[in-house]
Amino acid sequence: MGLSRTVWVALPAAALVLWFVGLQARPLWDPDEGRYAEIPREMVASGDWLTPRLNDLIYFEKPPLQYWATAVAYELFGEQHWSARLWAALTGLGGVVLAFYAGARLIEPRAGLYAAAMLASSILYFGLAHFNTLDMGLTFFLEVAIFALVFGLRREASARESRIWLHLAWAAAALAVLSKGLIGLVLPLGAVAAYALVYRDRTVWRKAAPLTAVALFAAISVPWFVAVSAENPDFASFFFVHEHFTRFLTTQHHRAQPWWYFGLVLGLGALPWTVPMLAGTWRAFSGRGRNDFDPFAFLALWVAVVVAFFSASGSKMAPYILPVLPALAILGARHLAQIPLGVAARELCASALVAAVILAAAPYAMHQFAPDKAASLSGAPAGIFWLAAAPWAAGAAIAMWAARYNKRDALIVSVALAALAAGQLTLLGAAELSPKESILALAQEIRPQLKPSTRVYVLQMYPQSLPVYLQRTVTLVDYRGELKLGLAREPHKAVATMRDFVALWPRERDAIAIMTDSLHRRLVAAGLPMTVIARDSARIAVRRP
Repeated sequence: MGLSRTVWVALPAAALVLWFVGLQARPLWDPDEGRYAEIPREMVASGDWLTPRLNDLIYFEKPPLQYWATAVAYELFGEQHWSARLWAALTGLGGVVLAFYAGARLIEPRAGLYAAAMLASSILYFGLAHFNTLDMGLTFFLEVAIFALVFGLRREASARESRIWLHLAWAAAALAVLSKGLIGLVLPLGAVAAYALVYRDRTVWRKAAPLTAVALFAAISVPWFVAVSAENPDFASFFFVHEHFTRFLTTQHHRAQPWWYFGLVLGLGALPWTVPMLAGTWRAFSGRGRNDFDPFAFLALWVAVVVAFFSASGSKMAPYILPVLPALAILGARHLAQIPLGVAARELCASALVAAVILAAAPYAMHQFAPDKAASLSGAPAGIFWLAAAPWAAGAAIAMWAARYNKRDALIVSVALAALAAGQLTLLGAAELSPKESILALAQEIRPQLKPSTRVYVLQMYPQSLPVYLQRTVTLVDYRGELKLGLAREPHKAVATMRDFVALWPRERDAIAIMTDSLHRRLVAAGLPMTVIARDSARIAVRRP
């Protein structure tokens, strides 16, 4: 039974509110959100949009597209939590709209609605659309590239349509490269290669890479790499060797995980749609005919290529697997549109109840397995997690009601809206898990005491959101971390050792230092003059008397 016109208007409005309402509510999480908020802040402050800088030190780990987009948001709307997260939220929403279009065109309009609802409300997708990281922008452009390849390679496409779609695919791949590096090209080409190999269809190579489309890719992606390399001769070796081959082939970045890691991430991250997504993927593999290009088999192979690629890497993080979710949403929507309604209701009801139990048990699990992180998880913070479980339980109940009255659309939409509501509440609860992760309160106490001449030292750590909140860079003491390359080029912008700091501090006339409480006690015992001006649960700020 279909949805009324009123519901078709009300549902997107409700979804948009649930999508954007929490962007300003949470402080920036370090290190990622702080890092990707600070680099564009420095672009705006310095006027240099070519060479990315973090804490006024060169930072070549990632390309600049998201930095540029966030810098534009800062110019238009000011530097806020929500403007720092806007690019991730907008590209995430763009991916949902594209999933609707692809599902409607490949299957039927109803399946487009299902695909959009499934993608928007998947735990991993929704969560990363509300964090200032590079993964959502990359995922959006890879989604454009993969769906454009699907439409361009289909037998039904005319020569003109195919040419347009394939040029769009290569343009999107170029923007994916500018979002996060060479995987923006490697992964789509890997999917095409896998399809050609598995289904013995060499024609996809000839069709997928027209010369003018490859030229368009180069025209979009190459100029920044050439310009930044001309300005910074050490860029190419660091970016292409260290950040790609070394990261992939070694565990140097300390992100090693077992080979099955992404299977677990995908199983939990796709909730509440894990079962229909996986069932739809298996169906695409097993149901492919012998002739012609099969878009669903291609999407299933895309999922397999991405999972296999990152599983083979020596560096594994949960967000890496995000680009498979748009394809899984299409495959899962096709499955839900065609299976008996009772089967769909049981699958989704069970998934929603599992998610509700996980959330309700989260405070207890944190206390049992990570007591240091859960020290403050009592009272209201724990209550947020229990409250977040309620929409999941309500979604399960509505799912059974919808199945009883033969309302397939209501079944899918009710579970999706429940997941979106639970997602926002979960983000609010997660922000309370560990106050140590945010330096916002400390920065708010320090900022009114700063003058243009005040020097801010940060000892043996680097809370990456601190420069964002202070609206200035800081002087690092006895710290290198991911700023090793920049410090090697400009060592005068930091204090190399604590011994140097101890000698320097008594000569300062207007300076503030931030450190741990234990380090503060040691320095005071050593005779350094320090007046405490602010503190939080993890750090203390002092001024030179």
